[in-house]
Amino acid sequence: MQSDLRAVLQYVPYFRGKIFVLTLNAARMSDLALAEAILDLIALQQVGVRLVLISTGNGDAQIAHRLIDGELKWQATDLRVEPVMEILDRGQLALIESAGLSSLDDVVLQLAVGLRAAKLITLIPKPREGGNAVSQEDAKNWRGVEEDLLHRAAEACERGIPRVHLLDEDHQGVLMDELFSNEGVGVMVYADDYLSIRGIEPEDIPELLAMIGRSMRDAHLVPRSYDQIEETLADFQVLTVDGNVVGCVALHPSEEPLCGEVACLYVKQSHGGEGYGHLLVKAAEDRAKELGLPWVFALSNRAANYFTEQLGYQPCEIQRIPEARQQKLRQSDRESTVIWKELG
Repeated sequence: MQSDLRAVLQYVPYFRGKIFVLTLNAARMSDLALAEAILDLIALQQVGVRLVLISTGNGDAQIAHRLIDGELKWQATDLRVEPVMEILDRGQLALIESAGLSSLDDVVLQLAVGLRAAKLITLIPKPREGGNAVSQEDAKNWRGVEEDLLHRAAEACERGIPRVHLLDEDHQGVLMDELFSNEGVGVMVYADDYLSIRGIEPEDIPELLAMIGRSMRDAHLVPRSYDQIEETLADFQVLTVDGNVVGCVALHPSEEPLCGEVACLYVKQSHGGEGYGHLLVKAAEDRAKELGLPWVFALSNRAANYFTEQLGYQPCEIQRIPEARQQKLRQSDRESTVIWKELG
């Protein structure tokens, strides 16, 4: 529960003062899902989010009654930017009743862009199964299921909305589950730096040590101290999701022979299965190419199959790797496979 609370609290200062535009069809939603959505709106308003709620179905009176019962501060208005901003500036939710609109109708996009909304959120029936983050470019080129919806979301991003969320209207508590977690439960189309790999900063070291500590308990990674990481800080890269460090990798270069070691590869368990390990190894390989290293190697036990089957590595003799690394490996009690890859 502690980690869950920490995950929620990290978003509060980031969301405060931001404008979120939400579209839904109250008549189509179940009572429980609608009630949970109202509770989530109350929580968002309490942490300082500026809310615009657009009801696109014929359940407008139901929405108004729910807002009153929930003691939300709100006022009805229309789709014009100026009156909506006046309501938001008073600390109220702006309710727009506009039956017949589609969830990502052009007038909805115009309003969200005019308000400089940080998020455009739409509740729809049975969207593509989520936990998915899709870049603006990928959404623009999407083909297949929900093609039109993803294209509209990409257009919204192109017009200046950083993130568009497509959520299941029948998922109870979907707003909190989506907005207050790194991975979410819906489909998010993004135009900002949702996911990035960068060099490690000194303030990242405690988080890196915590990740290494968790992996050491499973006998995955070699123990490292704060000083050891600080001494080789330039070797490390971290993967961040929404600004939070969720994975790491290191590339330790060697002059004799000229090569590099891919080491300290770790992705938090809560972010597994997203291909982040592949991204981190590629980042280490790209760094090796920048340094002019012709090949890289790794020492692995449980992850050896992952490297060979998915990343193009091959087993090799221990004599191929640097002498200092051979000695440490022989002195350790870890049974590791030596694998290597030539960099084209």
